[in-house]
Amino acid sequence: MKLRYWLYAIRFQTLLLSFSGITLSFLISKSQGLGDFMTYFLCLFTAIFLQILANFSNDYGDSIQGIDNHYRIGPKRIVQRGLISLLAMKRAINIFSILSFLSGIFLIYKSTKGPFIFLIYFMGLLICIYSSIKYTIGPYPYGYMGMGDLFVLIFFGLVSVEGSYFLYTHVFSSEMLFLSLSIGFLSLSVLNVNNMRDIKNDYENGKYTIAGILGIKYAKLYHIFSILISIFLGGWFIYLTYKNIYQWFFFILSIPFFAQHLKKIFFMKNHKGFTSELKKLVLITFFYSMCIGFGSFI
Repeated sequence: MKLRYWLYAIRFQTLLLSFSGITLSFLISKSQGLGDFMTYFLCLFTAIFLQILANFSNDYGDSIQGIDNHYRIGPKRIVQRGLISLLAMKRAINIFSILSFLSGIFLIYKSTKGPFIFLIYFMGLLICIYSSIKYTIGPYPYGYMGMGDLFVLIFFGLVSVEGSYFLYTHVFSSEMLFLSLSIGFLSLSVLNVNNMRDIKNDYENGKYTIAGILGIKYAKLYHIFSILISIFLGGWFIYLTYKNIYQWFFFILSIPFFAQHLKKIFFMKNHKGFTSELKKLVLITFFYSMCIGFGSFI
């Protein structure tokens, strides 16, 4: 019975975001004849461990803050509902902190060249672990101060795509920077849908997200802007790295899904509808990433 609650707390649908960025950069590197599967799997395991750590920490932190009330539409916090104890969740956070560190340190030991690059990635690993925990935990959780969007842009975009690409190729790519930001803005948009869904609950409990600060009307415009700039950046990456017509074909293939999503978000009246759109956007982000990745690979 407890296993079911732990699986619920992991929030498997969110793990696709980690998979998308890491796999996209790997496909790009393989299209250039670079990258190896061992580095890819270590990147993937590290990213997934970090995201599970973040999900467990969010459940723990929000439960301590008592964030769930009758206005909340999204998934209820497992700890606050009493289905998993605070102590058990704290132990799980410690376990996944260790797993993230061990996987990450093995990754950078295997994939970096020279002490300077090793040190940069080592410090980055520690920052990733710290940030995964401190989103909702501690006296000043940054997720409660409207900074969640920025951190998602950095970690799910720049770190996930550009950071892993460098480990695959040992080359810093200015073109990949545009693609990193594209995936980062999409991941930010996923968080924004989540925050729009529970905008009333979060704001009344002192969790000040960008959506809560803007209000639902401007949060929708912010959402539209984020996705449009993501599509533009993805297109700009293809323009800069153009190899064949397949790149544009696969890229354009994903556009109708974004258009349909934005239409539903713009005319959304019932906040419960944000739940289905959140799940769809995660899948669209994954599809978009694979379209660009395989389009470059062909």
